[in-house]
Amino acid sequence: MLNMIYSELFKLKKTYIPPLVLIGGTIMTILMFVARHITEVNMSFEKYAYNIEETNFIMLFIVLFSIISAYIFSREFADKTADVLYAYGKSRIKIFMSKLIVIYILIFLTYIIEIISMLLSYYFLNGSLPEGHIIIRNLNANSLSILFQFLLVPIPILISNLSRNIIIPAAYGILGFILSSLIATESFSHIAKYIPIMSPWLSAEYFYSKEHVDLNYITISSVLCFIFFISISIYEFNRKDIN
Repeated sequence: MLNMIYSELFKLKKTYIPPLVLIGGTIMTILMFVARHITEVNMSFEKYAYNIEETNFIMLFIVLFSIISAYIFSREFADKTADVLYAYGKSRIKIFMSKLIVIYILIFLTYIIEIISMLLSYYFLNGSLPEGHIIIRNLNANSLSILFQFLLVPIPILISNLSRNIIIPAAYGILGFILSSLIATESFSHIAKYIPIMSPWLSAEYFYSKEHVDLNYITISSVLCFIFFISISIYEFNRKDIN
């Protein structure tokens, strides 16, 4: 299994995925850093981080992780090498799990890059890092958001397996970006807890304003979403015709 995971990671070495992860983890921090530097407005680290994370969790990451998931699961079909992959006699479930784990690794790395870039940029703006308990709160917020991000991955995976290309999953990501941006507005925020794609943002916001977030609804909807889509994804992957 470890060899299969390493193989999947090695396939990404000369692709656009590593730079995409780096850009995705830093782009909003760079924009916020530039905006802060130009306006010279004093801002606490929590507000600074929240503004970056809100944009990432609601808008950017759903598109980014949909593209990454689609690329990893559809590349063999795009490159016409699927028949070679399945000819090795490896269990399809192991192939599926190795690809899923690689996606999780890339999501984790994106979050790590985001956190490090936020801390470094804040340090350069203010000459000091925030207090330890504030950093820990931010780490907790991101850790919970990662878990909910993991639960959403089977959606673009299933779309990718069915379409065998990256275009339709990317369209899903863009649609999710539009939908989540709309739901995040004050007019529709009351239904956000029922919408799984909002869970990475709401779970992080829980650490900033607990009285406005009910983790029970978020957790139930996200877990049910994961069970439903991962089950169908595995079933469809196992019965997929290579040709």
